[in-house]
Amino acid sequence: MYALLTVILIGMAFWKSDWRHWQKYILTMFYVSTCNLLYNLLCKDHMLWKHSPVVFPKSHTMVDIIFTFIILPAMVLLYLSHYPYSKPKSKQALYIMKWVVGSLIVEYPFYKMHLLILNNGYTYWMEPFFYTIMYVMMRLHYSRPLLTYAISVVIIVFMLRVFNVSLK
Repeated sequence: MYALLTVILIGMAFWKSDWRHWQKYILTMFYVSTCNLLYNLLCKDHMLWKHSPVVFPKSHTMVDIIFTFIILPAMVLLYLSHYPYSKPKSKQALYIMKWVVGSLIVEYPFYKMHLLILNNGYTYWMEPFFYTIMYVMMRLHYSRPLLTYAISVVIIVFMLRVFNVSLK
């Protein structure tokens, strides 16, 4: 299923996004990938979510590498290249909510088939909040990266405390 998701997202990124101008979005792609790598580093002994594939690649680490370097950048490219920048805030909020709902719909079969394991107090009802923050932060990073980094530090500290993640 992860391979299928990867192929679909790559196809959609080439077909539907502004891939010819990927340079406009590269810093946000790096930001999102770095956040994912940082999660894996900080939570390596206290994972909140973990991929559990049944076929190749058969490890969380391999799937997460695919997420970090293929799936997440493709999502950033699709998301930002269609973002309604000049529309009213209500249209922007609706766009974000569509992406949140879409992400939940795509993720749900992985969760139900135990390909996505939630641990250590993190549960599925928290996913809409996670995705909302993720998409808001993507958009904010695109226009205000320094502010996004400061907010990211606050979010990381908050999450580490809420989920009792030890950095020892």
